[in-house]
Amino acid sequence: MKADDNNVEEGGRPFDLERIIAETFVAEIDYHDTVESTNDVALAHCRRRVIDSPLLVLAAQQTRGRGRGANSWWSVDGSLTFSLIISPAGLGLSQERWPQASLTTGLSVCLALDDLVPGIRSALKWPNDVFLDARKVCGILVEVGEGSTEALVLGIGINVNNGFADAPPELTAIATSLTDATGREFDRTEVLIALLKQFETQFRRLAANDPQLPTDWQQRCALRGLTVTIETPTDRRTGRCAGIDSQGALVLQTVDGSERFFGGIITSFE
Repeated sequence: MKADDNNVEEGGRPFDLERIIAETFVAEIDYHDTVESTNDVALAHCRRRVIDSPLLVLAAQQTRGRGRGANSWWSVDGSLTFSLIISPAGLGLSQERWPQASLTTGLSVCLALDDLVPGIRSALKWPNDVFLDARKVCGILVEVGEGSTEALVLGIGINVNNGFADAPPELTAIATSLTDATGREFDRTEVLIALLKQFETQFRRLAANDPQLPTDWQQRCALRGLTVTIETPTDRRTGRCAGIDSQGALVLQTVDGSERFFGGIITSFE
């Protein structure tokens, strides 16, 4: 375990790294008080060494978190930002399943939130966001770490104790946090442990080709039934969302019929 301090104080409560190791499948933690991007740190780990067991890059604050494309992640004190490096070979995850890693990560977050904030609906906004009560609470960025062996880097930013009263105006109407949704503060160690336990469970389901997994994605689809516009590198399409199929593709009913999208950026939905 590598850390600036094994008993990091946050809001009077410790960020308990030893407990995270003891209660989850994480084998090593690289902790930072402040970092530009946990994914960048994780990718550097992958270039330097073989990652054959889960390694957690954890930051109390992230200053330049990355989203898909040119998107950035607004991060202030109280949010939870980390990247988890997993070995697909170690989990028995075949390469053909890698494109479904983002949805599996999102489902893991939803299932953890069911326990952390019971009674408040969480949903997947394909391909890489999680909504809580119809507002964004979590962003996900999955990247392939290239080195002597390939690894998957699961980058997570989840709004925990960072209320949005002082957020940029463009965010206040579309984003939320666990504290905004419930009116109370959370122990980020508890939240992180709940997430990591779900990651292990859900990625083992993905590796085992669990036939129920696509049904779980479908039931959590926040876009189902809405009119959605998606931009791809070559086109811009609008249609009514029919959900997420068994391969993880977004399905839209357009003027040309049913179309499947394995990538792209959702620019509007209503």
